[in-house]
Amino acid sequence: MRGIGVSTREWRERHKAPVAWNVTMVVAAVATALCCARKIWADVTVFEDDEFWLTVGLLLVIPVAVWLALIVVACLRYTGWWRLGLLVPVFVAVTVALAGFSVPGRIGWLVTRSEMNQAAAVCDERESAIGIYKFHRIESEPDKECEFYLSRYYPGVRSGFIYLPSGRDLVSTIDSKYIRLDDSWYYFRA
Repeated sequence: MRGIGVSTREWRERHKAPVAWNVTMVVAAVATALCCARKIWADVTVFEDDEFWLTVGLLLVIPVAVWLALIVVACLRYTGWWRLGLLVPVFVAVTVALAGFSVPGRIGWLVTRSEMNQAAAVCDERESAIGIYKFHRIESEPDKECEFYLSRYYPGVRSGFIYLPSGRDLVSTIDSKYIRLDDSWYYFRA
């Protein structure tokens, strides 16, 4: 509350966030942005990296805790804090939204699609890296179908890409998930 005889301008200047608060908030925001960028990159390189959510969550505990403490102090003592205060929740919300709609995975797919088309044409089981993807194994199936098993977290997670030149539809079940990428390609997670 403003004191008697103190102008609004004087009150605001006296209660601006100190440099130490601003620097700490920027550090928390940068640490959060780096964690979120790491999650997005993980999704780019394996389409969907659901297992990485736990790691990102653990990495975010410290910067989000620092952010929360700074927000509480700012709400009680400072004016104009919201500009820096919104960075952390915005970074987290954007990351969750992008990952939820598989945007990073689709970008990774678009970057590597032509190389994957070439690899599917020959379905060479000795390939281990195609574009940005690293595969544990590649299997040829009847009707020129080809399955590419990503090496991330193998054997714990079975995910990859299926090339189906016949254009048949795959339907997700409780045990397996399929995401149609185009007429002949699916991403799968079993």
